[in-house]
Formats: sequence, structure tokens, C-alpha cells
Amino acid sequence: MAEIALPSTLMSKPRARIRGHLFAIAWRNLWRNRRRTWLTAGGIAFAVWMLIFARSMQDGTFIIMIDNAARMMTGHIQVQHPDYQDDPRVENTLQQATLIAEQVAAHPDVEQASLRAQAFALVSFGERSFGAQIMGVEPEKEITWSTLASMQLEGRYLEKSGEAFLGSVLARNLSVGIGDEIVLLGSAKEGGIAAVIATVVGTFTSGQAEIDRALVQITLDDFREGWELAADEAHAVIAVTNAVTGSDEVAASFAGSNRVSLGWTDLMPEVQQMVEMKQVGTELFFVLIAVIVTFSVVNTFMMTVFERTPEFGMLMAIGMRPGSIMLQLFVEAFWLCSLGLLLGLGVSFVMITITAATGIPLPAEATEMLANYNLPDRMYPAFSLDAAVVACVAMYIGTQLAALIPALRVQRMRPLDALRARE
Repeated sequence: MAEIALPSTLMSKPRARIRGHLFAIAWRNLWRNRRRTWLTAGGIAFAVWMLIFARSMQDGTFIIMIDNAARMMTGHIQVQHPDYQDDPRVENTLQQATLIAEQVAAHPDVEQASLRAQAFALVSFGERSFGAQIMGVEPEKEITWSTLASMQLEGRYLEKSGEAFLGSVLARNLSVGIGDEIVLLGSAKEGGIAAVIATVVGTFTSGQAEIDRALVQITLDDFREGWELAADEAHAVIAVTNAVTGSDEVAASFAGSNRVSLGWTDLMPEVQQMVEMKQVGTELFFVLIAVIVTFSVVNTFMMTVFERTPEFGMLMAIGMRPGSIMLQLFVEAFWLCSLGLLLGLGVSFVMITITAATGIPLPAEATEMLANYNLPDRMYPAFSLDAAVVACVAMYIGTQLAALIPALRVQRMRPLDALRARE
């Protein structure tokens, strides 16, 4: 039978009208089955919330862990002699260290800055001797930011010259107690013998065996006198910023021709590697959730195509091309995804804002364990903008791919067969 040719005006006007109102038509089509639309949008919203909240909890935990590790030993930023990081010899000191510390402390994002000097020496008591790292600190500043100063097992922290604060394992190995005098012997800056006698005023337990068995803190003045450093020399300016997340950017402003400035990623590369490994697992979780949501949306659009087959046949019969119908399905997928993302982002932002302020309490068993590592008894999520962006992009790509599968059926659809599908 010969095909009936419709007048061009009859074909062009409906086509132009439909294309001109494509977004409005696609939005109205979503609500022809409200229950299915809300269920699918709710599934997308739940997936978005799960991705963002999980990543935000992870980021919040990482921030607490990094901050706690930095406050225990390294600080968020260290300004050092250019060669000290790779070659930590006593000779590689900062000149005019006090002036540098004042400049660092004056930065608006710096909470506290203090000086440190470090060396390795032999710690002796009676007939027992062990090697240890000797750290000269400014007690009045160190106690304001260092968590190590609050981890006393016995006694108290440093207050004046002639005192020592050491790890509990080292104290046990030496068989020393509060009030005992220990002798520190090492190599001074000019090659002589560094000798310091200090009274043990406190011991600490950090939970890290390598620190507890090999660290002794004395005052910076005692260190300078014993290791023959000038009154304005130190090995590092330690700085703690208001937020560890931005400390690397702050560190860049302290670099100079005769010094380097290192952020926490340079000072604790093993922690950074651990964070990156954990994030790989999270990204795999992202992919799994995106695949699950994609299959859910595929099911929705397959049902849409089957239910609306006669409608698509009618549209093609009056001149609408299959490509335009496919475009309409993609626009519907866009609206459906946008609705789900709006719900998911809204719920995520509200929940994370509330829990970031109040914290999420942990069980009593976990609280006791965390207290040993000076960690809080609550978890504080930090809203992850990266996770929100990735979730949005992943959902948009997933829903468009989901719409493509049933849309290909429209491409092969014949108007007459589609109209007969009503029967």
C-alpha cells in the first residue's frame, strides 16, 4: 500500500511546537505516574545522601586523625633549614629562629608557633643506657597545642630548666621514676660532647611504641646549652594552624631562600598514603552505588517505553522523528535525576550541618579505646564538596545511560506496530 504523504505544514507545526516545549512536556510526563517518579527520585536521593554522608564522615575522621597525629609530634607546619628534612644533623639549624617564629605566629591562620631542637643521644640511669631522640621544646608554648603534653602517665609536664619528660616504655627500660636524674650524652654542634643532666618530672604514653620507648623532651634552653647552639638557633619552627585542611597552603607563604616550609603531607607522608588508600575504597563504593541506581532508572524507563508505546507511535505518525522522542526521554531522565539530586543534596547538607556541630556519639567501648589515643568520643563529619560534585556527575551520567537503553527501542520502533500495541 502506498504511504500517505501528510502536508508539510501539518508535519512541521506539531514538530516545532513539541521541540519548543520539550522540557515542559518532559517535566509533565514525569507526573503521569507520580508514585513511580517519587520512588525513583527517592532512590537517587538516597544514593546521593549515602555517598555524600559516607565521604563526609570519612573526611571528618581523617581530619581528626591527621590533626591528632600532627599535634602529637610534627605540628601542621615546620620551617626548617633546607637540608634538615633529608639530613637531620645537629649542624643544620635555623638562624634567627626567634624572628622566624614571630613572623609565622603573626599569620592570621596560625594558632601557635614554637621552636624545637632535636638530636639523638644516649640516655643513662645507673648502669642502664638506651638510645633516644632528645627534643628541646618551649614548655609554655608546647603545652598549649601539643597533645603529647597531656598524655601523662605519671607526674607532670615540663615547667623549667633541668627537667625531663619521657616515654613510659623508655622509663620502664631505664627503671627510672619521678624525681630520678638521667644523663643525656651526645655529639654537640661543634663536634664536642653534649652532656645534660635532667630530673624526670613526668612520663607519657602515646599509644605508639616507637615514641614511648625513644623520646625524651627537655627545655630548649637546656638543649642549646648541652648541644652548643646559639641563643637564637633551633632546628625547626613548629606551627599549628586553625584548620589542618588548609595548612599546606599556609605553609607555602613561609618559604625563603635560607629555609623551607613543609606542610603535614611532607611531614607525615605515611599518613597521606593511608588516607589515599582509604579514599580508593570509597571511590569503589561510589561506583557500586552508581551502578545500582543506574539499573533502577533503567527499570523505570523500560516501563515508560512499554506503557507509552502507542503514544510514541502516534507522535511518529504525525511526523515526529524517533530522535526527537529519544531526546524527550533523555530530558525526562535529566528532570528525574535533578529532582533526586535536589532532595539528596538538601537532606545531606542539613544532616551534615547538624551533626558537624553536635557530633555523633560513639559506643562506650569505642570511647575508652579512643581516649587512649587522645581522640574525641564523637565523630564530626565535614561536608565534602568533592563528594557532592562527583555524586551529581555520576548520577547524571548514570541516568542518561539508563535512558539510552530503552531509548534505543524507540529508534527501532515502527509507527504502525506501535499504534497496534494499544490493542
